[in-house]
Amino acid sequence: MIQKYDCQVGEVERLRYPGVYRVRLQCGDVSIDIELHEKVMPDLRKGSNVVIAVTKSKEECLQHYFCGKGSVVSNRSIGETYRTVISIGGFLLVLKTKQQLGFKPLDEVYVGASPA
Repeated sequence: MIQKYDCQVGEVERLRYPGVYRVRLQCGDVSIDIELHEKVMPDLRKGSNVVIAVTKSKEECLQHYFCGKGSVVSNRSIGETYRTVISIGGFLLVLKTKQQLGFKPLDEVYVGASPA
């Protein structure tokens, strides 16, 4: 199972921890917030494009510039929006979708990211 999103960078926010930033991505009707370290992924700029893949297959993930193993922390429904939080070694990825993705808490997933 793979969830693949073609996204555009909406906002880049530096966090208090040195070298870490949060990127807000708009991917059609899906929005993604992801925290990254500048040494792991090149600094993304507002308006640039990026591909995000969430999969259970390590091989599919390794096709991307960045590939990280994470765990699903939570799935919540807030109004009509489903929010899935994935921790990648402490860095968070938050997916906001209109439908459930089928991941359960504690599922191990791989998150891939590549500049488009």
